[in-house]
Amino acid sequence: MLFARKIKRSSPHALIMQRTIALLDIDYFYAQCELLRNPSLKGKPVVVIMPTIRENTGAVATCNYEARALKIRSGMSLSLAKKLSNVNTIFIKADKEYYKELSSKVFGLIDFYCSKVEQVSIDEAYLDLTNPQGFEKAVEACEKIKERIVSELGLTCSIGLSINKLIAKMASEEKKPDGLFIVQANEVDSFIEKMVVGKIHGLGPKSVSILKNEGISTVRELKTLKKSRLIELFGEARGSMFYDFAQGRDDREIDTNREKQQTSRMMTLKTDSSSIEEMDESLTLLCELVFNEVKKIKRVFLTCSIIIVTPKFETITKSKTLSEPIKSVEELKRVEKQLLEAFMDESLQKVRRLGVRVSNFSEDYGFQKKLFDY
Repeated sequence: MLFARKIKRSSPHALIMQRTIALLDIDYFYAQCELLRNPSLKGKPVVVIMPTIRENTGAVATCNYEARALKIRSGMSLSLAKKLSNVNTIFIKADKEYYKELSSKVFGLIDFYCSKVEQVSIDEAYLDLTNPQGFEKAVEACEKIKERIVSELGLTCSIGLSINKLIAKMASEEKKPDGLFIVQANEVDSFIEKMVVGKIHGLGPKSVSILKNEGISTVRELKTLKKSRLIELFGEARGSMFYDFAQGRDDREIDTNREKQQTSRMMTLKTDSSSIEEMDESLTLLCELVFNEVKKIKRVFLTCSIIIVTPKFETITKSKTLSEPIKSVEELKRVEKQLLEAFMDESLQKVRRLGVRVSNFSEDYGFQKKLFDY
């Protein structure tokens, strides 16, 4: 896991609320999902194809870094990708439902650490991590998010962390894959000035060509261009936006466009097991962790799922939807244990990893209180 550096800890007397935005991007998501499902693909160029109606045609949805080393890129036609491929290259038809399921699990983990999330795509999101305790708290949240995504789901992601969407997005590209790159407020100018103008959000090839005719190729040079000239070139709205972006300014808010859909926790057992008694302690801990997370966001749930990962890395999920919401951790454990027993009755396979997931949320009607809650 790559980290930019240790940040300087602020004085406890200087707790000024600094707007803090992160951009999280799951690395080569579709290809990484396929590697997770089939570990034997590791080290080989993997290209995920989005097919078209016509036979043997399509476009590259994504590819891993081994494929990128062959100059294969997202958006490239299947025919060109095949010309660039070598004998070890694996082409896989995109499995959208599988990717959506993993994406949902990723965002379930994100939701625990951030209440304001703007999902940009299946594998990318802006997070508002502004914290009255300071910028370093946002760094800690990013570290924990990355650790849980890789430990519980086996996926890596890259995160850029800064003072606004623009700089967070640019920072997320700096330490791929599996990186965390931090740009604090006093570092914004030095960070963006070295960039080519094509790194600025909204400046596509046509806009870059227009600026090139003006003798502008870097953000440092763009900063010297008057706002009035940018408005002449691109119109009032885009010209003003590009002028602000060149100064590192971006006032766009996080558009909280999704509701938390589910929460889950997983753990690897000490040894592969087929004994419910041996798994009981782990199941209890997972139920407590999940229940406490749901309690924090003031939700109740109707659907419980047990997630089993076998020694062959096959994932099996069993779910049960109840007529009334679960309001105690004991009740959650009872249902999860029933699901685990049902799996063990049907299968001779051992369990390598065990997971608990709850979903189908609604507003909290009031959790049952225990004596220590009063």
